[in-house]
Amino acid sequence: MPMRPEDIPRRQERLVLADATQKFERLLVKRIFATNDVASFAELAYIARVLWSATLRGQTLTAQQVAFTIGMPRTTVLRKLRYLSKLGYVTQDGSAYAISDAALRSISPLLDRAIALILETADALRTVHNEQQISLVQNGQQKG
Repeated sequence: MPMRPEDIPRRQERLVLADATQKFERLLVKRIFATNDVASFAELAYIARVLWSATLRGQTLTAQQVAFTIGMPRTTVLRKLRYLSKLGYVTQDGSAYAISDAALRSISPLLDRAIALILETADALRTVHNEQQISLVQNGQQKG
């Protein structure tokens, strides 16, 4: 028999994070990656996150490095990199890949919405945490 929701440890925090993840992915899936295929999005998102981190650090990565970093077959990474290149999201210089200048230059409402979502999530987590701390204190005072 599955656990009752009220018996799940840190249920509220997990719920806030799960909801935020879904909202964040919905925000990105259609607007950036032009797909409704969730599995395809997941692969694209993993690759894009690795490339964003590298590009923002001033580095480029080969398909092999991306594949190793995320544990995905190199052939899959190459196929997805070609797709991202076709969208203009990624550029290739020899065997190295990076986020395109066009994607880096774009300051869109999407970035503002992503930041707002992260801040809303942090606020929600802070509220849950504070409520739990208050509850612990109140329960401790009632027992004392």
